[in-house]
Amino acid sequence: MDYDLVGMKVLIVEDMPDNAELIHKILKRLGLKIELAADGEEALEKVPTFQPDVILLDVGLPGINGFEVCQRLKQDPANKDIPIIFLTAFSDSSDTSKGFQLGGVDYITKPFRREEVFIRITNQLRLISDHRQALIKDFSFKAIANKVPDLIFQLDPDQKIAFANPAFATLGYAPEDLESQPVEVLVAEEDKADLISRLSGRKAESLVIQDMKIRFISQKDASLISYSVDTFGIWDARHDVVSESDANNNFLGTLCIAKA
Repeated sequence: MDYDLVGMKVLIVEDMPDNAELIHKILKRLGLKIELAADGEEALEKVPTFQPDVILLDVGLPGINGFEVCQRLKQDPANKDIPIIFLTAFSDSSDTSKGFQLGGVDYITKPFRREEVFIRITNQLRLISDHRQALIKDFSFKAIANKVPDLIFQLDPDQKIAFANPAFATLGYAPEDLESQPVEVLVAEEDKADLISRLSGRKAESLVIQDMKIRFISQKDASLISYSVDTFGIWDARHDVVSESDANNNFLGTLCIAKA
């Protein structure tokens, strides 16, 4: 069982009971919550209450077809971001293009192949799960950073400021005005070269630079205030699988914590 997906919700909109049951069997081992709708009208009624994470939508529904159902959902701000995977017996490229133009994210063709159904649906669910986890982590980090008296900021790989916490107000800076600025705007002229050299010289085995002495410029009176800065390299892979040769490709940026 894929515990990352347990409890996520899938709405299967399919007028052929055998097809709906087959998909249900393929997915049930994941611990998902699954609802069925036999036509477009039923699907439109169930979406607001069930609030699915993914919709599997048959193109050839009786009455309102799948394309029209998709169009109506995408016109509603409450539902427009729900990923829709079309289920179709058609292989015509014009049908595929129409589905993507209407906002569909993928197609599964009939007759269904178990492995294809499983992979395409779980791929979408994992994307949603990963996105939610990233939002939670980002929210948690910023909630903490916003309450800390130390200067906390993130730099992108080009050493530009991607985030600055409210503590920068003590130096006279509005955090939002610092975003996208090069980190040098904060630092005394004599300290810039050493700072950039050390930040740019990161290697895979050098995740942390501790206790780097930097003087920050106060925008209030142009005075220089000394800080002890710890920096942490951020990679998109675990430290133990990032070699020196590919560190630059995997490097996302730097988290900095400065204490007066």
